[in-house]
Amino acid sequence: MKFKKITLELLSLGMLVSCGNTSSNGYVDNYKNLKGFDIDLAKAACEKLDITPIFQEIIWEQKETELSSKQIDLIWNGLTITEERKQNLEITLPYMSNTQSIIVKKDFADDRITSEDRYTIAFEQGSAGEDAFNSSDIFKGSTSVGVTSQVTALTEVLSGTSDIAIIDSIMAGYYLSDSSSYGDKLKVLSGYDFEIENYGVALRKGETALLAKLNETIEELYDNGTTGDIASRYGLTNDLVKPETYTKFDEVEDKSSWEYIKNKGNIIIGYTVFAPIAFEA
Repeated sequence: MKFKKITLELLSLGMLVSCGNTSSNGYVDNYKNLKGFDIDLAKAACEKLDITPIFQEIIWEQKETELSSKQIDLIWNGLTITEERKQNLEITLPYMSNTQSIIVKKDFADDRITSEDRYTIAFEQGSAGEDAFNSSDIFKGSTSVGVTSQVTALTEVLSGTSDIAIIDSIMAGYYLSDSSSYGDKLKVLSGYDFEIENYGVALRKGETALLAKLNETIEELYDNGTTGDIASRYGLTNDLVKPETYTKFDEVEDKSSWEYIKNKGNIIIGYTVFAPIAFEA
């Protein structure tokens, strides 16, 4: 197979990419220093599909706008599957489970948070953490602080600007480990059961052929052990979700969404930085 010539692109947020190593099938890894479960899984999927991933850092609150305007082709970044999102987006099979965690300083005084408490709560705008804040009675007396990332929500608590952060449990387990600088100063406030969530990859509504291709690849990577190998690197083995049934590519009549990606030879993946999902090594 002829190696693809990868053109350096200046992306909309100013990210300039450079070529990395080429594998035997012509796939080029342009993002050797970008790591994380979703990043590695996306790379593996793109290698199977023989398309080049272009990773575009986005503001999470603007993810749907970025997608609809074709600034990105996928949202692959710990996206929680909700009924509302399924109405407006195509979303792949779930591949990982998650829930929300309440993060406080280690010297946090209260054992229990109630609706009468007056705390300042930080969360990433447009995230499942924001949904948890809005839907949980225990936060009714508190004030919200919407920030641009889950990492910023953590630093809000670390600096004392906010009392509490609501972040993904996947992230909490990584950032608050014993080896982390956050782990020395912050803790998860236990005893709160938020709903179990699932992560999926989002596409533009109507892109059913591309959706089918991604679902087939997600299933294949799970079945051949690639997903498990990636999960083991980040301590996420127990959080994997076995793929369910879905519409196969051959069953989709309109193949235009896949042809669009195949013809341009790359796929732009929107992400935000939060370990262990996506981060700089």
